[in-house]
Amino acid sequence: MLSPIISPHGGCVHGRQSLQDRFASRLSVRESLSRRVVSYQGNKSAPGLRWMKYKEGFSSELVDTLIDEAESRRVLDPFAGIGTTPLIAAGRGLEGTGIEIMPVGVLAGNAMATAANGIRPDEFDKAADQLLKRIESKRKPRKKDAFRHVRITESAFSDQTELDLAKAKGYIEQMGNAPVATLLNLACMSVLEDISYTRKDGQYLRWDHRSGRSLRSHMDKGEIQSLANALRTRLREISEDIEPLNLKFGSGSPTLKTASCLDALRKMPSASMDTVITSPPYANRYDYTRTYALELVWLGLDQNDFTALRQNLLSATVENKSKMTWLHEFYGESSLLKNAVAMYSGQEAIQEILATLEGKRKELSNPHIIRLIEGYFFEMAIVIAELGRIIIPGGTVFMVNDNVQYHGEEVPVDLILSDFAEQSGFECRNIWSLARGKGNSSQQMGRFGRREIRKCLYKWVRTT
Repeated sequence: MLSPIISPHGGCVHGRQSLQDRFASRLSVRESLSRRVVSYQGNKSAPGLRWMKYKEGFSSELVDTLIDEAESRRVLDPFAGIGTTPLIAAGRGLEGTGIEIMPVGVLAGNAMATAANGIRPDEFDKAADQLLKRIESKRKPRKKDAFRHVRITESAFSDQTELDLAKAKGYIEQMGNAPVATLLNLACMSVLEDISYTRKDGQYLRWDHRSGRSLRSHMDKGEIQSLANALRTRLREISEDIEPLNLKFGSGSPTLKTASCLDALRKMPSASMDTVITSPPYANRYDYTRTYALELVWLGLDQNDFTALRQNLLSATVENKSKMTWLHEFYGESSLLKNAVAMYSGQEAIQEILATLEGKRKELSNPHIIRLIEGYFFEMAIVIAELGRIIIPGGTVFMVNDNVQYHGEEVPVDLILSDFAEQSGFECRNIWSLARGKGNSSQQMGRFGRREIRKCLYKWVRTT
């Protein structure tokens, strides 16, 4: 039995309660779902997928299960991360397509596809050995190969590590073998956190006290590995995984596009896909340009690139400015945009949440949370409307997402997005939740008590 929705501020909850009543029969616990299955944890020991600690994803086990459940042929993930969905699909002989705006994820996906489709272990081992020799040599690196820091990454490495990274960059860039260079590039990028004074922690980078930065809190990572030692471990893993990857993903290469889905979906033909398996960014304030700052700099992004990438990401952080003007210019007089605008502006639950938070603006930890919620749901309305156009009748969308809470106000992301889906030609068949949800933040818990937030997998089937 679902508990009634209550606002701690006495605000209106009619819209949210109406949605809950409407979808109550579709809400259930799916016992096979666990945090390990719906997160990166299930990939920690999987060949290829273990190379990059990329937490924004789900397990290959989940993808395999859902492909079977939907009887898929053409599989799309518009928020592809490191490419788990398109890799699994292509490895099963299906058409697998991934769209991912973060170049970190695209490199990881391409590296796995490359390893699975044509690289010999001995060929890779020879190049890996030469890379390690270059790093450990006394040869001075070229100035142009230096790690070109942005503000957030300054002081991330020791002086010796800076020199070693430049040697590695120079060696990889002069290689003639592009497939092997892709794997070596991924190997170096994947160990940056391990060899740095930083640690990823949710929406932040935490800094070790030895960085020399002015810090509010004392964090000690313990022993920090050299580039050569960290690489040795990763290169060995890659070598060990080449043959298993060939068996798992060697039946075909996926299509991986580095792009925003807000741009790329518009260009896809109608009725061109039959299955979507995806997990969009959550409306949880995480700024991936901050979390993956070291990796993005390694890939050549400068300060202006960071600003542009952050703005082009789906609006899920307080740093995002509104994309409404750009989207209206991009879509013009499109009926799809008009329908998405109507879905968003007419969604009573969203409007009552925004009204309540607006009334408490001065109490919010950051008033831009209001803009975050506006942008997130407006953009997701467009994404879902596009999926309604792209998916064939009878096709299926599976989506993993978390509900959120701001200033004690519950935001039922699952119900709102499922409402958008049903207005876009889908039938919401199921909203499966984990047996145990997640708690609200410690700050909100102290003010509003502990409230469990649903983490869910949705199943929408195209009916028209």
